[in-house]
Amino acid sequence: MATPNTEIKNKTLVILLVILPAAIVAICYALLSGKLPEMTATHWGSTSTYPDGFTRTAVFVPVCIGLSILGAAVGLVSLRLRNNLGLLVGLLFAGGVLSWTTAGVFVGSAVPTALAESAETAVIGGMMIVMIVCSLMGLVPLWISGIYQQYAKDFNAQRQARIDQAQGISRQPVVQEEAMVQQEFKQSMAAPWWMWLLCLVVPGVLVVAVLLPMVTGESQDTGIASQIFTGVLCLLICVLMLSLVWIRVSIKKDRFRVSSAVLGFPMRTIDVADIESVTSEKIVPMMWGGWGWRIIPGGSAIVMKEHEGLVFELKNRKRFAVTIPESQQAAQLLNARLARTAH
Repeated sequence: MATPNTEIKNKTLVILLVILPAAIVAICYALLSGKLPEMTATHWGSTSTYPDGFTRTAVFVPVCIGLSILGAAVGLVSLRLRNNLGLLVGLLFAGGVLSWTTAGVFVGSAVPTALAESAETAVIGGMMIVMIVCSLMGLVPLWISGIYQQYAKDFNAQRQARIDQAQGISRQPVVQEEAMVQQEFKQSMAAPWWMWLLCLVVPGVLVVAVLLPMVTGESQDTGIASQIFTGVLCLLICVLMLSLVWIRVSIKKDRFRVSSAVLGFPMRTIDVADIESVTSEKIVPMMWGGWGWRIIPGGSAIVMKEHEGLVFELKNRKRFAVTIPESQQAAQLLNARLARTAH
């Protein structure tokens, strides 16, 4: 997939995150080099406190240093491949995951070993959280660069073009009439059943947490203040979740708005003057950070489920997506208004 004009967002931060794991490994080894025994604990069983796998420190250290440097090199090289978006995505993903996972394994293994009396008595403890966080950090460079989002956008566009070609559909721009410019649009979309179920389960659990001490006679121990706080928390969570399970989208005059169909308050309002472009695309939740109201690097989204929707490219270089029925009609209306504004 060739896209010579691919823009890498937050490039300085991306480069820093790519090379940081190698620096972490080097600094950690410099601090612990005199404390590491001949063997390093590298594996802990799920049912045992102590390690059940070991690697010679003379092998473990250079392998970790080498892999972290290799991951950084792959990540840095990928940033120069702007003419091949698919390869850029693949290499930046591989480099980030390799370098950060290696850093997590090194810190998670070397620190407990150095702190213990021997490798056999090393306890991983909180280092497991460090290892998990490091593994997740491997995805951050790709995400904040905006490259994956661009790849998904281009992939969907090419996919739609192939479908249109096979069906003999032409999507050439058409002249918009004044009636379309003035036309209004209203649609609503409900979340899938499991999100509605969460609206009952989560507040229900909190309500039980409030009532249970009263029933068991432990309310005096927990205190009135804590019960009031938990009750208010139940109410806030219930209100928040209800506001997200059913949305209403409207286009009126030169304003696009997403609001809660349950409570009515606006969730996002966009003026046509702030729009660079808008398209109708298939919205995949995991490409936008998941389900619900999502805030992601470089933009935001309101995603009910995998469904068609609108994708906005805004003039402030942010992106916004929302799942709605009849998104093609909404895109036509907004593009008609954009064309009029341009003239």
